[in-house]
Amino acid sequence: MNEGHFFREFVFLKCLSISICALFVFGCGTTKWSDTSRTGTEQLLISNAIDRVVAKIDFSPMRSKKCFLDTTAIAQATDRDYLATTIRQHLAIAGAILSANESEADYIIEVRAGAVGTDRDDLLIGIPQTTMPVLSASQYSGATIPEIPFIKRTKQRGIAKVALFAYNKTTGQPVWASGNNQGESTARNLWFLGTGPLTRGTIYYETTFAGNPLPLQSQSNFDFVVEKSQIFSDALPVPSVPVPVPVTAPPASGAIPPPVRVGDGGGIVF
Repeated sequence: MNEGHFFREFVFLKCLSISICALFVFGCGTTKWSDTSRTGTEQLLISNAIDRVVAKIDFSPMRSKKCFLDTTAIAQATDRDYLATTIRQHLAIAGAILSANESEADYIIEVRAGAVGTDRDDLLIGIPQTTMPVLSASQYSGATIPEIPFIKRTKQRGIAKVALFAYNKTTGQPVWASGNNQGESTARNLWFLGTGPLTRGTIYYETTFAGNPLPLQSQSNFDFVVEKSQIFSDALPVPSVPVPVPVTAPPASGAIPPPVRVGDGGGIVF
């Protein structure tokens, strides 16, 4: 009985000593966080809208024509380099011959952008953030009541409006105009009773809840633009190598020529 009591006391003192020592042991871990000047969602919205609008344009009229893309009109547009490169890629896929210098091209293609940007719509069903008024004689600052949402929805759109036209550099005569083309991309977030967000849109491959794919999601987002890798053969013609033809000596005079028979494949075999 005494031994059991002594053992229990020993275990209790041991646990108490470990707990006291743990109080004086502190740990600290730091992680450096940084944010870019533009959010990734904004950049995805704009680039996705550009991909969609350029994919609508038919560049086949410029096939086999030596072209130069003039981007002067989109110098102030958002993500102008991405827009210009996307157009060049689709021109090359359509069979146009791209020229790096205007002097070397036969046709000039000018591009203009009517809009390249984002919009945002917010909907809140609940109590918005409110600041309580402060009396003039009070020395305390006003209290702020945080936002209490029951249902909250955020919808962002990326919009791109692009048009192109081409003309002969020498004569100035027009040869092609794409017309006005517009593309949009979306990103939607939904919170219900403070839980969420439920995220979906054209810039996401699938619908997620709090960053995790929904277990009931049976299929991916088919509106998501996926550009597969493409390999093109060299456009330069491959030089043909002449095949030497064997020269046979004519049969001697009086010699009987060999018989001619028809082979299995229908060809003439000597």
